[in-house]
Amino acid sequence: MKLPVRGIGLLSVFILTVLLSGCGYRIVKSKDLTYRKIYLRYVDNLTTEPGLQDTFRTVFFEEALNHGFVQDSGGIVMDVKITNYNMRTLTVKKDRTVEYSIDILADVHLEFPDGSSRDLNRMSSEFLESFIAEKAVQSIQAQRELTTEKALRDLSQRILIELIY
Repeated sequence: MKLPVRGIGLLSVFILTVLLSGCGYRIVKSKDLTYRKIYLRYVDNLTTEPGLQDTFRTVFFEEALNHGFVQDSGGIVMDVKITNYNMRTLTVKKDRTVEYSIDILADVHLEFPDGSSRDLNRMSSEFLESFIAEKAVQSIQAQRELTTEKALRDLSQRILIELIY
């Protein structure tokens, strides 16, 4: 007995739904968030790299909006200390560095409207943020700035994921 194509499709969707419902994955909508408001009170840059705090603020609010949060002091209050910024060599060719990576660490303190608080220490970008250097110093500096912003964006996403899940 042959099943019609439509029957196979419905059976596939049913089996997929049953399998995924028991694996721990869930879809979180912005209306399902316990706290939708977030206030970034302090961003302290304890590194020697200038301007990280300003870039973090900008990138964090962009990511917060993308994840369904709004900026408001009536919600979660967040303090961030950027504790480490490190640009290190990944690849050397003919006594020249040709690939660099950027590492950023931050300590995050969260205060929730119900009075509880939570510390997220030594948060970092989830992935290795690297760039390939060209010969011109201006090109290396431009790539460094872009990669630093990407590392801060990944750090922001990681913090927001901690808040959502």
